[in-house]
Amino acid sequence: MNVIDTKQLVKTYVSGTTEVHALRGIDLAVEKGEFVAIMGASGSGKSTLMNLLGCLDTPTSGAYAIDGINVEGLDRNQLADIRNQKIGFVFQGFNLLPRTTALENVELPMLYDRRGANAKKRDTHALATAALQRVGLGDRLEHQPSELSGGQQQRVAIARALVTGPALILADEPTGNLDTRTSMEVMALFQELNEQGITIILVTHERDIASYTKRIVEVRDGRIRRRAGEESPLRGVRPRALRGEGGRMKSRTLVKLATQSIEKNKMRAALTMLGIIIGVAAVLVMVGVGSGARSRIRQQINSLGTNMIVVTPGAAQQGGVSQGAQAFPNLSLADVEKIHSDSQYVTAVSPVVVSRTSVIGGAGNWRTVINGVDTGYQTIRDWKTSSGDFFTGDDVQANRRVVLLGNTVAQNLFPGEDPTGAEIQIRNSIFKVAGVLAPKGQTASGNDSDDVVLMPYTTALQTLSGRSFIPQILASTANESDIPAAQEEIRTLLRESHRVEAGAEDFTVRNQSDLASAAESSTRVMTLLLAAIASISLLVGGIGIMNIMLVSVTERTREIGIRMAIGARGSDVLTQFLVESIVMGMLGGLVGLVLGFASAKILGHFTGWETVISPLMMIVAVGFSGAVGVFFGYYPARKAAALNPIQALRYE
Repeated sequence: MNVIDTKQLVKTYVSGTTEVHALRGIDLAVEKGEFVAIMGASGSGKSTLMNLLGCLDTPTSGAYAIDGINVEGLDRNQLADIRNQKIGFVFQGFNLLPRTTALENVELPMLYDRRGANAKKRDTHALATAALQRVGLGDRLEHQPSELSGGQQQRVAIARALVTGPALILADEPTGNLDTRTSMEVMALFQELNEQGITIILVTHERDIASYTKRIVEVRDGRIRRRAGEESPLRGVRPRALRGEGGRMKSRTLVKLATQSIEKNKMRAALTMLGIIIGVAAVLVMVGVGSGARSRIRQQINSLGTNMIVVTPGAAQQGGVSQGAQAFPNLSLADVEKIHSDSQYVTAVSPVVVSRTSVIGGAGNWRTVINGVDTGYQTIRDWKTSSGDFFTGDDVQANRRVVLLGNTVAQNLFPGEDPTGAEIQIRNSIFKVAGVLAPKGQTASGNDSDDVVLMPYTTALQTLSGRSFIPQILASTANESDIPAAQEEIRTLLRESHRVEAGAEDFTVRNQSDLASAAESSTRVMTLLLAAIASISLLVGGIGIMNIMLVSVTERTREIGIRMAIGARGSDVLTQFLVESIVMGMLGGLVGLVLGFASAKILGHFTGWETVISPLMMIVAVGFSGAVGVFFGYYPARKAAALNPIQALRYE
């Protein structure tokens, strides 16, 4: 049967209004097992004919069948499968991938072949090794092209053409770059392969090289002049199916190809990834600091009392301006008593009388905040003592001059000592220290919770403020779920007590969740703002990836042509370059993750800030860097996939 059958093949190139007729009705038949030379001078059309026979180009008109498969009307992917499974190419310039071993070069067609793509690695190794042994290079498996002579490189190219078991070997000037002795060796190898039943078409302009073949077909002015034998006319050929669809490369193979490409240009890849590294690290640090701040704020607010409710007169402040606080009566001790006696949800309540003054005692004096409170304050704030005891209800009723010192006050007035039982002076009065409060740390607003002195509110009203009204009431519930009901109940009780209509902006009743939400919202906005600024580096890194991939496509145009010639589809090329972009992005993301995590911890160590980087944030950071690779790598990959294989092979 005929491996090649063409009838009236015509190829016309149009440039503006000019038509160039490269082929003018080619009739050619090549039977299985033939060794045919196509000869012709420059411009005769032999190269155009070779491109059509090799399915690198499509005819303007005419019919063409290879190994029983009609080629006309096939799309780019189907032509790629034909090239991969039916044709083995041998080029004048060898077209081996540099810095790639002979074995890997021979394995290349199997990456795009159904058998090779789905076979195990050891099977493809075995096939490639057998092909190299067949051409006499069994001892050169791990040698790169630069380590081989010209004749050996051409033998590798022949082994690559043989490895998929094609119906036809198409050799384009295979001895053009070889000396006379090596040319004779290569032609002798072709003769040996032909004797084994392999069909070979050789394109050459050298008559002595053509003489090695069994039949010579001469092309002149786009037409064939027969020199030996007769070509059979195109017969009705039943199309034969290929060996299934062209196989997809495994993910592991794609990643390996990507890492090999990156390793070949380590410095360039490192500089390209630098933007991604800095971007991911900066975003992680900003988000880590912000998350730590929110966590710290939540802890600090909870330290004030888990189920605490804060009651103040007037409306809540908006934009820093109190809305009508002077229009309503102040809170009183009667309000405290009413909440304590009538509320079914409130378990503890305390007035808070605030004054700021200097305290004298021990090593000197210290200006601090004095809070006059009831015994319920300890329960509401969940504030234990590190030494001594909290004052009692009797102390409150008797207006006794006893105080509890915050940890900061105690350390400044009595450094290294336990001040319990000592005396201090506040204004003109002497107070006895009943104990020292356990450390609480900073508040959400950054104030020191431990810079405080507590005393009975009755004593504070009598000796410090001289006022009868209460600026603030604190209350707490047994369960957090009771807080909303308790808030509404307190509002109702106060409105009844002060005869204020419901709905008026009369009293502000807030809980810790409100305070935490407000503080966390502000922190979240600031974190997002800082993260957005830091993410600009990711954008710059993405642009860097696009730029370097465009350069890579240009530099590797010939490689792309080689891959397409041996059967790579456009989708295979697109996937390969896209995976390179993704690998570059994710490598940058991983390095940025390590750098960002370390930077956040170092920053927290030296500044005392808490930093929180969750596993989810790490996954998102690396995933996003991979997405940057996809987004900015798609255009270069698409450009590579759209290349014309003929033009790509000619690129220098």
